[in-house]
Amino acid sequence: MWALRTLFSPYGRLQLRPFILVAIVVYIAGIAAQWLTAPDVLKRIGIAPFAVVQILLIWMWFAVHAKRLRDGGQGTGLAVGASILYALGIVLLIVLGAGFIDFGRDGDWGPTGSTALGLVVVILVIGTLLHTPDYDVISLLVVGFLTVVALLPAIVALAVTVWAATRPSVAEQKT
Repeated sequence: MWALRTLFSPYGRLQLRPFILVAIVVYIAGIAAQWLTAPDVLKRIGIAPFAVVQILLIWMWFAVHAKRLRDGGQGTGLAVGASILYALGIVLLIVLGAGFIDFGRDGDWGPTGSTALGLVVVILVIGTLLHTPDYDVISLLVVGFLTVVALLPAIVALAVTVWAATRPSVAEQKT
């Protein structure tokens, strides 16, 4: 019962040692959940299980961090913001991933070239609008920007975890 309450209820407090252990478990589960995006797995069960697992993991992450921040005498707004940012990142991943899949006849599917071609056209248009004679530079900038945007939610989540772990407990401060 303690594990379920710790993972799913954002109310109460969580001291440092249990927070670190539970946060590690949540992060490992998040890494393991990426297996649900493997092509063979997607082919058999689709994207919905990945989305459901991500929703559960985001909620668990929020619940654990809200409790730890409260134990450190902080508000839960930082955990809310990081959770929303991470959820938006997952939505973007799902939308982009679905855009690169061609659901063919007879239930067979594979990568689609038309969406990838659309991305190349967008890069070329941006390069033309910026009057860039060398499209390699603009494509590197676009790829760099997309990489930062894709990694930003994970970086923010890790930063919030580290920050929450460095907050002393209110109970420790009073003694």
